[in-house]
Amino acid sequence: MALIELSPETPAPPPATAAPPAHVYRRFGLAVAAVLLFALGGAAPVQSRLWQRAGLVPVPIGTEFRLVGERLYTLDLDAQPPVVTAWSVDGPRKLWSVPGPDGSAEEPYYLSEVTADLLLVNVRRSTTVLDARSGAVRWRSPTPLGRLDDRTGLVVEEHFRPGTEYDPESGAPGRLYGGTTELLHTEPARSTSLHGVDLATGRRMWSASEPGSISTSWTGTAIVVLSARKLAVRSPRDGAVLHEREVPLVDGHGPVWGEAVGDTVLVHYGEFGEGGRVVAYAADTLDQRWQRDEPDPQGSAASCAGVPCARTPTGVLVLDPATGRPVWRADASADLRAFGPGSVLEVRDPSPVRAVDAATGRVLAELGRWRGFFAIRGDEAYVLTQSGANRSTDVGLLRAGRTAVQPLGRIPETTFQCQADREAVACRVVDGVAVFRYRA
Repeated sequence: MALIELSPETPAPPPATAAPPAHVYRRFGLAVAAVLLFALGGAAPVQSRLWQRAGLVPVPIGTEFRLVGERLYTLDLDAQPPVVTAWSVDGPRKLWSVPGPDGSAEEPYYLSEVTADLLLVNVRRSTTVLDARSGAVRWRSPTPLGRLDDRTGLVVEEHFRPGTEYDPESGAPGRLYGGTTELLHTEPARSTSLHGVDLATGRRMWSASEPGSISTSWTGTAIVVLSARKLAVRSPRDGAVLHEREVPLVDGHGPVWGEAVGDTVLVHYGEFGEGGRVVAYAADTLDQRWQRDEPDPQGSAASCAGVPCARTPTGVLVLDPATGRPVWRADASADLRAFGPGSVLEVRDPSPVRAVDAATGRVLAELGRWRGFFAIRGDEAYVLTQSGANRSTDVGLLRAGRTAVQPLGRIPETTFQCQADREAVACRVVDGVAVFRYRA
């Protein structure tokens, strides 16, 4: 779920000449097979089942792609308009191809979410929902659409006072306020509407309104809504307020943005990337857990996903979700990504460094020889890649809590970009997207 920042004012041999009769070589062949079975322990058949090439999708280098289950979706941004295509993983075989919404590679244009039935195409601030089986347009949202689960979406729409649209040709100075549309405004939003929608049809299931701008996040079961004065948890099914509380002012200012991290909601009073007060609440009750004043990280670009942390100029402090106390430290240049029950992947752009225990920082697996990492959609694991012999690419699997990477197989080419799900890996190669099936 994308965050909407609050302003301080509002918040894929030649034949033998004479072959002998079968009975001459049958016994010899059986003997050889028996020797191989005992010597190799059946290694060759097992290896072939673990890693198999499914096919090559022949698309240009600049084509974006998304791998989900039995399908690979591609987006050709060199076409005008861009073209969206669905391919079966095995073969591969083209299933359908349709022109995408109006737009170009010069602006944000990407495939965002995929379910078994739907494909979401984002152009600037709008979202077009396609039928995954045919490519037909189901419906369009002119403002941001976030997928909550496979059935439900959230549409956010800000409302500004008429006449406050900013004219970029004027070059007039002053603070500007971005919105859920492509227009900038010279005043903060007066209010924001939330619409829970049926993801397949766009039908509104419920609507609600909050004063000013808001920040939203998704806990996995509920929607957290932060405004300038209030923090609320809403049901995705009917929008009902499950929990609600007032949030205090800090030095006369309300919160700027919020985020859900595991079972904790963090409310930030400083601008993103700056220091300031952080207050933590329990996601299920909104009871306050702790608060702390974080220093200005002074340009530190480190990020934390799924784990509460404090960025400082000298390091990244990982915090205890229950108390806010620092429990371990990472390097100032490290990005941290929580995955699975109790694991964190430490990354130094663009490569993984190690997997560590989320509670203590204890190293579980050193990953220095691996260079690429790709989260497995729908699973708490990562596919890792590294350069192999003769310009090949070695592929491995890192599961949460494990102390070693499981080798999966080898791609006989140099890869540039990969994606993975629970049964397949798709990697960009020179002449298209190569797809491999794996079993772990």
